[in-house]
Amino acid sequence: MTQPLTTLQKDIVRTLAYFDNFAYPLSADQVKAFLPRNSVSLEQLEESLENLTTAGFLRKEKAFYFFADRSPAVVASRIHNEQRASRMKKKVLWISFFLRQVPFVRAVFVTGSLSKNVAGPSSDVDFMIVTAKNRLWVSKMILTAIRRTILFGSTKYFCCNLFVTEDGFMFFEQNIFNAIEIATTQVLWNEAAHRKFQSANSWIERFLPNWRSNHAHGGFASASSSFIQSVLEKFLNMFPLSTIDAKLMDFARTYWKKRNIHLDEHRFNSLFLCTPDISTVWYDDHQRRILSGLRQRLTQLGVDQVA
Repeated sequence: MTQPLTTLQKDIVRTLAYFDNFAYPLSADQVKAFLPRNSVSLEQLEESLENLTTAGFLRKEKAFYFFADRSPAVVASRIHNEQRASRMKKKVLWISFFLRQVPFVRAVFVTGSLSKNVAGPSSDVDFMIVTAKNRLWVSKMILTAIRRTILFGSTKYFCCNLFVTEDGFMFFEQNIFNAIEIATTQVLWNEAAHRKFQSANSWIERFLPNWRSNHAHGGFASASSSFIQSVLEKFLNMFPLSTIDAKLMDFARTYWKKRNIHLDEHRFNSLFLCTPDISTVWYDDHQRRILSGLRQRLTQLGVDQVA
């Protein structure tokens, strides 16, 4: 473009640049939902999108917008990945039914690409598992044992990569990556817990002022435990589970420290969360890669990252 970008156009570019990391074009409604500004109507937004398209800065294909240096094939890819995600979600419902039977599991959310209704050929189904307090590591041990035995280690439809207790909802670093991940989580079981999770992370409104979660679920809205789960918990509570839970946490932290002796304490703590209320491992530091890619893309486009 020969003319300088307006403030709204810069915000549009910032929004599209984030999802360009994933080769994911956006509709006008989606641009508005993820826009870092709320004092704009959909009509104003669509006018700015069309101006950017006319000027050759953006391209539009089947109602989706993307940068002009991208191939229109990204649109076909998005549509195909949405169709694959739809098929995967039907299987996920059965898995969520099973997870509802596992002792001390209190809620199940879908995260990652599937929570955004897309799935690539190699996509896993990423779950966020909410557990009872002082039972996180016991629940994780049970689910890990099931995956490694019954499922022979497969994570395709059973990737439980994030465990939190009902007291561990707010732990994310406050940035655009985590804001979008939190906003787009989908609840499979226990809608009340999902509301509590998003309420605990209301800071995302600073990054996504237009986002409105519909708390839509495709599984079980009830927060009540299943009969099987209740029976199993009564049996297991005969053992000193709080002590066992703490020992499992210490074991996990020691194990990962030994496996990653090349990391200093700060770097280790940023990649491996091992606490009574949180357990997750970010092997490839996906968040850092995405945010770095965003900065590089915005620099290439001549737009600063922060409005």
